[in-house]
Amino acid sequence: MKDNQAKYPQLRFKGFTDPWEQRKLKDVTDYFNGKAHEDNVLDDGLYELITLKSVSSDGVLQSSGKHVNDATDFLQEDTLIMTLSEQNIGAVGMTTIIPTSNYYVLNQRVAELRPNSTVVAGFLTKQINKNQNYFEIRSAGTKVQNISKGNVENFTFEIPNVDEQEKIGAFFKQLDDIITLHQRKLAKLKELKQGYLQKLFPQNGSKFPQLRFSGFADAWEQRKLGGIMDVTSVKRIHQSDWTNKGVRFFRARDIVALSKREKIQDPLFISEQKYNEYSKSSGKVHVDDLLVTGVGSIGIPYLVKSTNPLYFKDGNIIWFKNNGYLDGSFLYYSFIGNSIQNYIKKTSGSGTVGTFTIMSGKKTPILIPKSYKEQQKIGAFFKQLDDTITLHQRKLEKLQELKKGYLQKMFC
Repeated sequence: MKDNQAKYPQLRFKGFTDPWEQRKLKDVTDYFNGKAHEDNVLDDGLYELITLKSVSSDGVLQSSGKHVNDATDFLQEDTLIMTLSEQNIGAVGMTTIIPTSNYYVLNQRVAELRPNSTVVAGFLTKQINKNQNYFEIRSAGTKVQNISKGNVENFTFEIPNVDEQEKIGAFFKQLDDIITLHQRKLAKLKELKQGYLQKLFPQNGSKFPQLRFSGFADAWEQRKLGGIMDVTSVKRIHQSDWTNKGVRFFRARDIVALSKREKIQDPLFISEQKYNEYSKSSGKVHVDDLLVTGVGSIGIPYLVKSTNPLYFKDGNIIWFKNNGYLDGSFLYYSFIGNSIQNYIKKTSGSGTVGTFTIMSGKKTPILIPKSYKEQQKIGAFFKQLDDTITLHQRKLEKLQELKKGYLQKMFC
């Protein structure tokens, strides 16, 4: 009885009041499997091949990087494509829309859903994608999750009249366009940062950067970090001393999360009593000190910016006691530049057993301008650039949350 009850979304455009009706995907689309093009795949060609990689995890069409020159199975404009397999790339059952015809062809791991006159593509793709649980539950396989044609066609959902679908589809297209614009801006800012890291720090054995602030012309000096500051760790603290409040306790994975501007999962602490006791022998971390991961994702730096006390896991994190010798931001951005990162990769090994040790930290080479003011200018420049990146990242996240909220309120 419940399935036959009238359905009304929480939020609607003005003028629409009729209940939504229940349909199956096979009632409103024609299903077509892709073909095996493996023997004809090229890196460049006339027609782009749609693969699992062509559909992002949030339902955006992106390049697979694969092409073919000969094809007859062209996709129609405004047709939907659906991923039939997860294969550690994205969600199974995720859809997106083909924007133009006679340009794309489909491989066998992706299906075409060709809408009929009762459904609008822009509406349908959002309705499918917001119901990913349906496809995840019904997918089968041990290593690779797959969804069958029958389960795809029997997907049941609610649908309004075509006019309301058009309004909803157009609204989300506009929102998606804004999100895409912010994603591109963010990507360009990140590319810009990488370019400046190449130009504002000396490269390939040179002691002169390609690009400099006005008034600075001297050669930079190469030193080893162990020769200008203490490189050490802290006294070991046992897991039994971890708490859920008190002084922050960092693990290597916490620093990795911070570097990605992600929230730390399951944050740890130690008591203030333990902190004071252990800091007597190890010393206390100060502003402009650098903490660097020594295990897992090695060589990820964290610049201490707050006077709030903190402690960290010995052996997993290397502590560079700056003591004001270098501008903190300059030290941090030196660490994420090619020169130091290449040194870490070369000396620390590879794979899960790779480690960055205190001894390697002491031997880490760094190029330093003679003028402390040049350090400050470089550090301040990159800090401002990172602040801009963070601002755009937050705007993007807010837009994505806004979209999520509208999907909940505008669909049954």
